[in-house]
Amino acid sequence: MTQGQDTVAVTSRYEPAVPPGMYFDRGSWLVLPEGTRPARISQVIAAYALAVLLFVLTLGAGYLIWAVVTWGQGQTPAQRLLGLRCWRPDTGRVADRKHMAIRQVTGLLLNGEALLGVFILFVGESLNSVGDFFAGTTVLYDPGNVLLK
Repeated sequence: MTQGQDTVAVTSRYEPAVPPGMYFDRGSWLVLPEGTRPARISQVIAAYALAVLLFVLTLGAGYLIWAVVTWGQGQTPAQRLLGLRCWRPDTGRVADRKHMAIRQVTGLLLNGEALLGVFILFVGESLNSVGDFFAGTTVLYDPGNVLLK
């Protein structure tokens, strides 16, 4: 390259068009609703630890009942307390009960057995757990509940 030539950074990905009310997050390469952001790894770990604590404190049954109620809003009980929500980038909507059930069951079965959840959590671009991988969801921090509006 000779002196005076400009260098141009070339990436293998192109930024998508962003509709009104949304923004492009370069860290996760997702188009997200304004007022949300991808959950930090510390928030995901805190939600997991809180879920275990809540499960023990409610003797399991209370947690499961609470979970079925909160799944309709794309949350686990722990995520609800921490302002987190599961969102489906492919539809642009909050995860429904079906996808939350897939997320929870696959996460429960595979996190404990093969530790795939930890691997995906640290390698995945959007900090997805193994349950998120199978359900097609990503965890967002949604402090103002904008995803429900």
